[in-house]
Amino acid sequence: MRDLRRLPVPLLSLGRDALRKSGVIAGSLALVALIALTDHLTGTAYDLDLLYFVPIALASWLAGRIAGVAVTLVAMGTRLVAQQALAEVALATVFFIVLAFLIARLRDALERSDQRFGAAMDALADPVYVEEPRSSELLYANRRYAEIFGTSRPRFHESGETQNPAADRWFVLRSRPLRWSDGRNATLCVLSDVTEERRARELVAKHRDAAHRTARLIALGEFASAIAHELNQPLAAIATYNHSCMRMLQSGNPDSGELQQAMHICRDQAKRAGKIIQRLRDLLRPPGPAFTEQNLNELVDAVLRLAEPAAREAGISFESRLSSTQPVVRADRLLIEQVALNLVRNAVEAVETLPKERRRITVATRVEPDGSGTLSVTDLGDGVPREAKERLFDPFITTKPGGLGLGLSICRSVVEAHGGAIRYHANGERGAVFAFTLPGAA
Repeated sequence: MRDLRRLPVPLLSLGRDALRKSGVIAGSLALVALIALTDHLTGTAYDLDLLYFVPIALASWLAGRIAGVAVTLVAMGTRLVAQQALAEVALATVFFIVLAFLIARLRDALERSDQRFGAAMDALADPVYVEEPRSSELLYANRRYAEIFGTSRPRFHESGETQNPAADRWFVLRSRPLRWSDGRNATLCVLSDVTEERRARELVAKHRDAAHRTARLIALGEFASAIAHELNQPLAAIATYNHSCMRMLQSGNPDSGELQQAMHICRDQAKRAGKIIQRLRDLLRPPGPAFTEQNLNELVDAVLRLAEPAAREAGISFESRLSSTQPVVRADRLLIEQVALNLVRNAVEAVETLPKERRRITVATRVEPDGSGTLSVTDLGDGVPREAKERLFDPFITTKPGGLGLGLSICRSVVEAHGGAIRYHANGERGAVFAFTLPGAA
């Protein structure tokens, strides 16, 4: 890289190049004459042949091998005029001619190296330039730079993407310091065109906004379906106990204790419906669920009391296998109770039409080694179809005729909002096990 300080502008004319070479040759010949004159004035007392190396090397390097050979012949001619031995002059002539060819060859090799470098830089798709940091002088620019910016000097900063209004393009500047061919400090700058990437990002952002709006609409639809699904249980209980009250009143001799109990249950289920709506709304906005310490053993007792009436009518029996160590977790009581109740009622629906020996459901709790608590519901039903296993907890995936496919999806959302996990696995050869684990209160 001998001389890369070129810009993509028209080269010097042949006349100016010839003038430059003529000046170099004239200067070299003047040096030859000066050396010969000095030698003559000193009476050839000193051997000044080596001094001819300077004009010969200068002519060979700046004007080419022919100029170097010409200066060599003139210099050696002066030695013959000085009546030096012919053999000595001939040997010196050969030496200097070889030297001139070597210097010219080295110059040509460097020029070819420069050309290869320039061709490589011109082949780059990105604009590349070199500038002097203090004066901002442009030392080099490749063809791509000239095509985009011409002779203008746009300013770019390494603080991010910068637009060039003239070219209507966006660039990112990357630079590194280097030592230029003349020894001064310079900066190599590469402008990466990121216009298409930027447009792609803008397009992705527009699609993301559209997808976000669509997702909000879907979420609203799922929320409405979730409310309908979750309210169906307490409302059905209210309707059932209300029907029982009506029958007792119509009998003419109602049992006041049973009537009050049924009315209390109706009241509690109505309150439960209101709390379900409030908790589902809290999942979608701060402050979120009201996390407190909850004992999963106590929660199981409460859930089985709620599920007992429907199970008793279907001839289903419950078995509790509660951990001897109290599984205390951090949870919202109403939401987790609703998750457990949903799993128990799913198990009831899975076995209610099966033979009596299979109409059994086991609800168990245990404390995990890390202190978290697990609640599991096991049935002896027909299990989950293979094609539904992978997407069992996805919205609108159901194996029930007429089902919405939201129950397990809501359960997963609630459990994950608590920092827990819900899972399913087959109960050996028959039935299913649904379990969720919640972080311990500690």
